[in-house]
Amino acid sequence: MERPNDNEPLAPMGNVPFTGMRPAVEQRYAGFWIRFAALILDVIALQIVFIVMNLLLGEDLLEPSTGVSLFQSLLSLVYYIVMTVVYGQTVGKMATGIKVVRADGGANTWGSIILRELPGKLVSSIILCIGYMMAGWDREKRALHDRMASTRVVKI
Repeated sequence: MERPNDNEPLAPMGNVPFTGMRPAVEQRYAGFWIRFAALILDVIALQIVFIVMNLLLGEDLLEPSTGVSLFQSLLSLVYYIVMTVVYGQTVGKMATGIKVVRADGGANTWGSIILRELPGKLVSSIILCIGYMMAGWDREKRALHDRMASTRVVKI
């Protein structure tokens, strides 16, 4: 039995209109609560790193110095950006089985993820975090920062 050539059009199936192209895989979008769980796991992971760092530096665990706090904030930002560009997911997203993808199906770029993580998440949180809550009622489960960066969070 011969296998069909990937360049040949497929025969129509059922009542699906024939376009001559292979059907795209339907994405299952990740909603608000699974994304929230991933965020909580990321916060826990980062806090463990910060506690160890503060112990090694001899800092007060409850009130680290301003310099250490600024460094930790910068480290958090770098963590979210680098993990999302390189892997498409942070540790929390890996644990919950979700991933950030571009709407056009291309690879995540530094520009789109920096837009998503910096101004995007700032704007999402400005007014009572409504930008984050949008993922709960949007048809494609997009938060405001996903709309700004043309990304989606999907289940893998």
